[in-house]
Amino acid sequence: MKIEWIKIKGFRNFDNEKINFAEQTLIIGANDVGKTNLIYALRLLFDRSLSDRDLDLFNSDYNVYTKSDSIEITVKIVDVREDCLVTVFKGDLNEATVYIQYKNSKSSDYSILSGATEETLEEKNSRFYIKRLNMEYVNTNRNLDSFMKREKTQILEDAKLILSEEQTQSDEQSVLKIKRNLELVNKRVDRLNYIQESLTKVNDELGSLAVHNEGKLLTYKNINSDVTRMLDNLELTYSTDEGALTLGGDGRNNQIFLATWVSKQKNTSSLEKVTFYAIEEPEAHLHPQQQRKLSSYLLEKFEEQVFISTHSPYIATEFKPDRIVKLYSKGKSTKAAKGGCSEELKMNFNDFGYRLDAITSDVFFVNAVFLVEGPSEKLFYTALAKQLDIDLDRLNVSIISVNGVGFKPYIKICLALDIPFVLRTDNDIFNKTKKIETKNVEFSFQAGISRVMGIYTELLQTDNNRELIEYWKAHHLKNEWLKTRQQPQVAKDLAIHIINEVEKDNIYISQVDLENDLANSSLFSSLKKFYNTRAIKSTVGKMQEAKAENMLKFLKAHFDELKCLIDDKISEPLKQIKNTAEKVVNENEESN
Repeated sequence: MKIEWIKIKGFRNFDNEKINFAEQTLIIGANDVGKTNLIYALRLLFDRSLSDRDLDLFNSDYNVYTKSDSIEITVKIVDVREDCLVTVFKGDLNEATVYIQYKNSKSSDYSILSGATEETLEEKNSRFYIKRLNMEYVNTNRNLDSFMKREKTQILEDAKLILSEEQTQSDEQSVLKIKRNLELVNKRVDRLNYIQESLTKVNDELGSLAVHNEGKLLTYKNINSDVTRMLDNLELTYSTDEGALTLGGDGRNNQIFLATWVSKQKNTSSLEKVTFYAIEEPEAHLHPQQQRKLSSYLLEKFEEQVFISTHSPYIATEFKPDRIVKLYSKGKSTKAAKGGCSEELKMNFNDFGYRLDAITSDVFFVNAVFLVEGPSEKLFYTALAKQLDIDLDRLNVSIISVNGVGFKPYIKICLALDIPFVLRTDNDIFNKTKKIETKNVEFSFQAGISRVMGIYTELLQTDNNRELIEYWKAHHLKNEWLKTRQQPQVAKDLAIHIINEVEKDNIYISQVDLENDLANSSLFSSLKKFYNTRAIKSTVGKMQEAKAENMLKFLKAHFDELKCLIDDKISEPLKQIKNTAEKVVNENEESN
């Protein structure tokens, strides 16, 4: 069986949202956007640890912004072929599909409904299916010690049940040997001189205090002298070649907790029930490599449906894009990009191919993205942001270099995940050859203008920019001129018009490139001093040699002088990404 989708109405920060799931679903999004609430919606239907009182909910569980006085949580379950579930759902099944719904309102008690379609749901006697269909849940507050104290006895008893008769008899013989050895140890402890002498005076005093104390002696006794008690009080340690280590490292404890928890689930699996799993933030306290390993471990260990929430880009790299639910806030409620797990996300990510890694997957977690040409632009704008007091980390903004990939794959992802973006691209003069009649003729053109309008034509067609796209189709030939001639005024005018128009959509086109823009700014005197040049042309030439390396050296030497660019046009993309991210942050805060 598989939960195909969930619909959530009026619950916490969800207004009315349908979210599609996969066999293995990763749930991502900003803090407080609703990841835990989504999992809790599933728990209301399937978590056995929630009592009837938990299912009653509070007024604070109703969506405050829509002033909802009712809650509906509906799931569609498909491929129901397990005998234990077929028996439970009976007439509610149609073509191996069943719908289950939780309903509640401020004026009445909660109810559970099920049926073969959404239109034929009927009220049932509470969660009648819970013994046969349930969810095991691990929250972020994992405590290994308390978990082991609670589960240790059951883990040991479960292990005993799977032993063969031969193994059981062997263990019984071993216990008898342990018992004899413990008796021998205690006798040897009693003979230790300091043990005997330590209580001599105490026993003398006891004898003088009361006659009933005569002939009786206080002694030290090993607390584990009883073999049954000793085996019942085993402590969990981490064994190494050097000996047993005391547990205490958060990362190691997290791994041990999850490994023990997984082991417990596998041991208790049964044909008499179907269990699926939800794990929140498994990456806690682990370094990147171990985060990736843990993610693949969890995905490999379960054949059943698994839901994992995370803030880790390293875990995100282990998931296929069509298995990711990206939550975000819009209009004071939580939305799922592209309706959750979808083939469209997979198609949009296919452009990355082998390049999808922890750096590119960072786009999953941001409030906004600033897309730039290459590493030198990323270095420059990261430094400039600090001088302009724009805290990109606080705003949850990433500056991403598209070097080697191009802008379109990133824009596709931003559109698919409903992530706002700001883009800045060069406007270099490129050359191309066109065949005119029988001759090959070389033309020059402004690459940035052509690049941006290609993005509009392929990816950004809306009612608002249809006029701009039509304008480009009618005038694009003005962006070409014979290579042997100077750039004509019509090409410059075309660039001015398009640059002004696309800035309305947070797309910024350089006059030429970053190096020329900086050389023509108030930073020029610092650049001349650093590169030991005089003219703009020679300065740009120096900057374009080993661009990223030279940019890094310059920023280290003249970081404080970047403040002179605060009112320069080159700073506008940063100011815009700040405004964009703050809008997203404000919407997130208002929805919680």
